[in-house]
Amino acid sequence: MSRYAFVLLCCLAVSGVRAQAPDSAGVVVGQGVEVLLTNSGFGLGGFLSAPLGRQTLWRLEVGIGAVKDEREVAFFDRFGNRDVPNKANYLLELPVQVGAERRLFASRIEADFRPFVSVAAGPVLGWLYPYYDDENKNGLFDEGEPTHDVISGLAGGSLRTGMALSAHFGARFGPLNRPGYGVRFGYRVTRYRERIALIDASIQEPQRRFGSPVITVYFGRLGR
Repeated sequence: MSRYAFVLLCCLAVSGVRAQAPDSAGVVVGQGVEVLLTNSGFGLGGFLSAPLGRQTLWRLEVGIGAVKDEREVAFFDRFGNRDVPNKANYLLELPVQVGAERRLFASRIEADFRPFVSVAAGPVLGWLYPYYDDENKNGLFDEGEPTHDVISGLAGGSLRTGMALSAHFGARFGPLNRPGYGVRFGYRVTRYRERIALIDASIQEPQRRFGSPVITVYFGRLGR
């Protein structure tokens, strides 16, 4: 996966260098916050960007969000108690990605609407922690075993590491080098070094790879 990310990043970098113009030094560094929507719910993040040629930006992103198995279904009783049948663990994911963003149709579209494509890759830190206390140590969620909510089980977790690769298309809105907003659509794939069990092994074998569509809305100083 990392090999493909390196090739894609190099291609965008080369195209950006070729398009470099004298005014690129005057472009300020972009920065802002992000709100992400994936198959697992919402996430939050932030970004920094800097010019690489006239129509290309380098971009650093850090985010945090939950990862869930697509088979997970939550049920609530009349008292608001939550139950997720067959759930084994929670997973919080913090990807740190560096990528390149290439503006499209710059000579044909007004500057306050800037479509683009982008790719990014980088390390991922995952925090895996239990959904329930496996009191009989059989690896299954049995009736009567106490469960944890998203917060209460954090202390019993352990670190997982991996790599992520993502690709997007979208658009930025607002004047150049002024506060504005953007939206993008893409897909992110994460591969961990160790297998991770999000639901009971009787339902789904532990896996290393997780993928999801990602919709991102971001605000701040967007640069070019």
